[in-house]
Amino acid sequence: MIRYKKIPYIRLIPIIIITLFLYRIINNIENIGSIVQKISSLLSYFIWGFVIAYLINPLMVYIEKKTKMKRIYSISLIYTLLIGLIILIVTLVTPNVIQSVTDLFNNIPQYANKTYNWATTILTKNKLLNQLDVSSYLKIYLNTFNNDISTYFTPGFQIIIDKLVGLSSFFVKLVSGTVISIYFLIDKEPIIFNLKKFTYAVFNETLTIRIGNLVKLINSIFNQFFVGKIIDSIIFSIITLIGLVILKIPYALPFSLVIGVTNMIPYFGIIISMVPIALITLFFSPVKSLEFIIFIAIISNIDGWFISPKIVGHKVGLSPILIILGIVLGGGLFGILGMILGIPTIALIKTLLERFMDRRTKDKQFQ
Repeated sequence: MIRYKKIPYIRLIPIIIITLFLYRIINNIENIGSIVQKISSLLSYFIWGFVIAYLINPLMVYIEKKTKMKRIYSISLIYTLLIGLIILIVTLVTPNVIQSVTDLFNNIPQYANKTYNWATTILTKNKLLNQLDVSSYLKIYLNTFNNDISTYFTPGFQIIIDKLVGLSSFFVKLVSGTVISIYFLIDKEPIIFNLKKFTYAVFNETLTIRIGNLVKLINSIFNQFFVGKIIDSIIFSIITLIGLVILKIPYALPFSLVIGVTNMIPYFGIIISMVPIALITLFFSPVKSLEFIIFIAIISNIDGWFISPKIVGHKVGLSPILIILGIVLGGGLFGILGMILGIPTIALIKTLLERFMDRRTKDKQFQ
């Protein structure tokens, strides 16, 4: 208490500093948004690094347990294999995909004309539609659509160009995130230890244990969903590619890649990819389009009932209504990423609610 008498009002210094800091923030409120955006942009590299490290960590742990390999060697092995796989895909697959997409857009008018001829033939032979004078209106609409087909797809070309321009930023974040992920994996144990130490320093022991259990539950659910779903999507994409090649569906490789990526979203993912692909195949051949729809419907059911449950496991298992709820809420709030994250999030909330209800009703009887 003596030191405060020597320097009057020293206790007011922290309040004065905080007041000046708040004044600076309020006085430059228009710049706060850009500052936050800049910080978020810089942190995005670390977020990418964390996500990549999180997805690779199970494979690293598995290799270390099976081979007793040192951390640096297991990381080197994994990233060497991944980089080699990426180079192989870029070398072998990318030219084929680009050629297929180019041919697709070049042949759209031809496919549209074939579809127009097929549809008008069907309409001409349909007596009921001719009697109701419906066929004439449909023919006019089909003719208009066929003539303006290139106009309809022009915005699509612009969107593709814009997305290709944005790939440079994506590539930079991917490379930077990959480098940062290596450091996350190397220092995994010290990072976890310091986070635990910080939690114990801030909260009491009971709350710290609860936080630790919650983190373990989150890690278990999200890890099992993402790693399992990635493996499931790869298998699903390979099966789709084989099936499309056997059925002689055009552009089998790019179509199977799109289906594999959208398969990360249960239920809606297949629909998101199947509808446009079926329409594109319809330009080529109505029979092939029907074969494609039947094939995708069959293998998606096989995947949903047998493959996915075996790989992803039952811990993330949700009823269809809860999955739809997670997809709708996540998609409405955060887009495609939200649709994917919404499913394990709903699974986490469901698990926490079940545990809460079990604790509260442990000694109660229900009819």
